[in-house]
This record gives sequence, structure tokens and C-alpha cells, in this order.
Amino acid sequence: MIRSHYIAASGMMLQRRKMEVITNNIVNVETSGFKRDNLISRSFDDVIIERIHDINGGIHPHRIVNRRRAVGPLDFGVHVDFIDTDYAQGNLETTELPTDIALIGNAFFVLNTPAGIRYSRFGALNVTADGYLTSPEGYYVQGQNGNIYTGGLNFTVDGEGNITVDGEYTDTFDLVSFTDPNALRKQGHNLYDAPAGTAEAATDYSVRQYVLESSNVEIAREMVDMMMVYRAYETNQRILTMIDDSLGKGVNEIAKMK
Repeated sequence: MIRSHYIAASGMMLQRRKMEVITNNIVNVETSGFKRDNLISRSFDDVIIERIHDINGGIHPHRIVNRRRAVGPLDFGVHVDFIDTDYAQGNLETTELPTDIALIGNAFFVLNTPAGIRYSRFGALNVTADGYLTSPEGYYVQGQNGNIYTGGLNFTVDGEGNITVDGEYTDTFDLVSFTDPNALRKQGHNLYDAPAGTAEAATDYSVRQYVLESSNVEIAREMVDMMMVYRAYETNQRILTMIDDSLGKGVNEIAKMK
């Protein structure tokens, strides 16, 4: 009976975690370059229940040997397996700012942060007072020559990421890709971290200036998923209440009959 409590409770905890992921997707529906997450779950490994008191004395008349019989599998509930990020391309929206840069294809900006190199698809960039291209948090966007210097807003970017200022070439965006995107880990502020050696120079991409990539979150889909999670949580909650009521009757009523 107590094990049943744990199984129902694990279902409730899983649905709560799913709700957190869905809520985060909805909150970031307007965040440029955001990639939606999906929580993947699985059941705990089954174990075989055995009848531990079975005995078989057929081997020798004066010798009793324990022979346990399998009753069947037992499941301990469900748990979070991993969170899968959907890296599908978001819609492209035209803007009027030269610092709005969209990446099309498998490519990420490289940012120099206090915590080390990080990667991003967030293209709403800024130019600092001293003329360097940065993320909204102030992290320097990296080019082939290091921090990208534009001197101001009078710069252009072509489809390959080459940057020209006043008609003269200055730098090229240092864009990277990942053979296995699952190696990336979200760090907040639309940043990703990755193990050393997994980033490689991007090849299959194009760059668009005066354009932003929108989030790939579909609000209708998230709302449907939210309702399904709510119903699943509610069902597990009811089951837990039923189990608790049965246990209470067993203790308070059946015990009195004895």
C-alpha cells in the first residue's frame, strides 16, 4: 500500500516538472531565437516479485531447499529521463535595426562571457558606446578576429556573415555548429554551453541583417499540452487520495474487527 503512494506521488511530481517546462516555453514565446523544450519521461525499471517463503523438499527427503517462484513484475512509477530541446528554425521577422541579425540553418553566435565561451541564436544585438557588437547582457559577439568592432550602426552584413563598415571589410562572424545538438546545455539568457571540442565551424547556414528569428514555440500546442498535464496530475492526485482512504479504513476499521 505504501508503495502505491510512491507510484502515484512520482506521477504527480513528473507532471509538475512537465508543467514547469511548458510554462517556461510559454514565457519565452516572444524571445528571439528561443528553442522550446520537451520533457521526456520513462518508467523505472521493473523488478520481479518472488514468493520468498516457497519451499521444495523433493530433492532429498531430509533436506528442505528454498525455491523462490516469480510472481510477476513490479513498477515503481515514472521519472524524468531528460529534457529534449527542439532546434527547429523559428519564423523570420523583418525589422528596421541593423543590429538585428538572424541565423538560418545550423549555426550559433559565439559570445565571450565572464563564465567563458557561450553560444546563442539570439540575434537582437547591441553596439556599445565604444563601438563593439554585444548581446543585450553585454557579452562580446565573436568574429574571426575576436570581439567584433563596428564603430556604430553604420555597418552591413552579407549572407556569409562578412561585416563591412563604411564599405570596407572589417570582420566575419565566428559561427559554429554542433553535430550533436544534445551536447548543448541551456544556461539562461538564451545562452548555451557545450563540452570542449564539440563546436565546429558552421558551413550550412546563411545570415540575414534587419531580420530576427522568432521563438519556435507554438502557443496553441503548449496550451493543449498544459491541459493534458493538468488532467494527468489531477488523476494521480485522485488515485493517491483513494489509496490513502483505503489505508485509513484498513487501520481504523478492519483492525477494530479483530
